[in-house]
Order: sequence, then structure tokens, then C-alpha cells
Amino acid sequence: MLNYCFIDDQNLGAMKTTELLRVLDEQDRDNQVWLFTLPMFRLLFPQESDNALKMSLRRHVKSGLLKKVAKGLYANERAASSLVDRLPALVPWLRPMEFNYVSKENRLSELGLISQLPLNYLAMMTKGSSRKFNTCYGVVDFTHTERDINFILDHTEFDPDRGLWLADATLALKDLYRSGRNIELVEEQRGKIGTLSNVNKPRPRQGNLTRAVQVPQ
Repeated sequence: MLNYCFIDDQNLGAMKTTELLRVLDEQDRDNQVWLFTLPMFRLLFPQESDNALKMSLRRHVKSGLLKKVAKGLYANERAASSLVDRLPALVPWLRPMEFNYVSKENRLSELGLISQLPLNYLAMMTKGSSRKFNTCYGVVDFTHTERDINFILDHTEFDPDRGLWLADATLALKDLYRSGRNIELVEEQRGKIGTLSNVNKPRPRQGNLTRAVQVPQ
């Protein structure tokens, strides 16, 4: 259970604790929103100047009512819509305008191709620029890919529960080998990987498309 240190904010600006609680609960109940950016807070509290807004947010982070996730991103951890696995939920907020998909170590671990996975780390491929985000929930590491978008779509599927695109085994392996990192995790399991002809059973995208897992050379 979360405990909050409420501060007497009667004269500390427009974003009072009671008003913020009302807005947070409303967004959680009506829109299932528990993550907020600075532009969102500006829309929700238009009466606050930029400086006053930043001061209010710092105050409410200090009290524990808000959690600062990353620069310009805040979480309402008391929300019913807040997820248990929070790191993947950050992706659309950190890179909202880019095509991103889960790949490399994380996806290979999900598929059972490697047994080790760094804790609190999410490997993403993106059509945007490479960037690593250090958040309060862990690291989200975006790596730029030059691959053709049609090739990517042929080797990914959308997970509606997480709201993320997921690489198949072939693409995840290719991405890992191209990055040149943690190759030893794959080499340890190479015998297993070489026999996985049935991983990612053919799922039709365009006609009767079939795929087999191949280890990049």
C-alpha cells in the first residue's frame, strides 16, 4: 500500500493535491491512463504556467503521489490500470511516433531460445534513432534498424495485450547478430536453435506464407 506525505499546498500553485487526485482518478477510471507526459499535464491543468507546473510536479513527486519515470514522463502507480510489467508499457510513451518492435535478447528469451536475460532491460528495434532510456523501472534500449518495413512486417506480430510488435525468431536472431552484443547467449544454445524449424509456426500474412527459423551466418 502506498503512503503519501501530503504537503499543505493551499498557496503553492494551482495544482492542489485534491485536484490532482481527482484528475488522476478520472483518467484512470475513464481512459485507463496511468502514465502522463508534460504536454498532458499542461492540457489537464491549463491554469498553470510552465514554471508553476514543473514546481507542482516536483512537489507531488516528493510527496509520493506521482512517480517520475523518465524525463518528462510520470506515473500514477496507485491507478487500477497500472500494469504489473511496467517496462514494456513505457515504449509508446518514449517513442510515440516511431515503429518499434521487441527483438534481440528479450524476444529470444520469450521464445525459449536463450535461457539468460538481463533483469529490468528491454531490447527494442526502431525505425527512429537509437537511444537508451534509463527509467525508474529499468532500461529501454532502442536500436535503429535500416531493414525494409515490409520485411519487418513479414517477421513480426502484434501483441494486443502489451500493445507492442514482436519479432519472430528469425528476425530476433538477425537483429542480435547484427548488433554484435550478447552473441554468446545464442552460441550456448546454438544446437537448440538449429533444430527449431517449428518455432513461429507459419502464420498467414499475405496468402499462404511460410517461414523457417534460420540462424544468421
